[in-house]
Amino acid sequence: MTKKYVGSSGHGLKIRGAKHFIDEVDEARKVTNEVHRILSTQYNGIGSVFHDNTSTTQNQNLQTIVNYHNKQIRDLDWSIHFNAASITDAPRGVEVLYYDAKDLAAKLSSAIAKASGLKDRGAKQRKELYFLNSTTKPAILLEICFVDSKADVELYRKNFNAICKAIAEVLAEHLGLTKIQNEQIQKEETPVVNTLTSTAKEDLKGLLKETYQRGILKVDHSEKVGSMTDGEALGLLISVVKRTL
Repeated sequence: MTKKYVGSSGHGLKIRGAKHFIDEVDEARKVTNEVHRILSTQYNGIGSVFHDNTSTTQNQNLQTIVNYHNKQIRDLDWSIHFNAASITDAPRGVEVLYYDAKDLAAKLSSAIAKASGLKDRGAKQRKELYFLNSTTKPAILLEICFVDSKADVELYRKNFNAICKAIAEVLAEHLGLTKIQNEQIQKEETPVVNTLTSTAKEDLKGLLKETYQRGILKVDHSEKVGSMTDGEALGLLISVVKRTL
């Protein structure tokens, strides 16, 4: 019998998480979606993912995420987060938190570290965390890297696809999934991060900053240019053009 999973991104659209060089909520959603895509298309994995877009308080956010997990038929719960401590150029690394799934947590932390060059902080038991102690199936919480470590963020951005692939491979093995063997999957995947040149990124960053200052866009997206997908960058440019015509 095929084992099923439910994944989620930490925090929510209205209850933001850690933020500095990158934004935890934005990046957690990207990783969650990409891991789910790999599991469902390359392993025929059966599962779903959840992003909280409605909660307005931290308690409500935690309950909303856990309630979604517990309403699904599944064998494993996983949630993507990003860590924070204090601003530094130095590396800090990846760690995976668990309630009782120690072996799985350790495998994931090691796999992410090997795929990215991030320091392996290992598996850490955290029984007091609501997500880990309130989901009714084995659960793990992945802290991909520190948003306030410049070294971490550089490695994360450079190795986004490798990190997601490593997570999916470990989860697939745990769930008993076998990778689909066909020509299309064996081809190297196109990176989901944007392919703009450094000059284009700086131009886009300046444009988004100016449109925010002039009130054309209500949110300043300029600091997110480095982690945007091509589609996200194009979507923002379309919005700017439409609102200035």
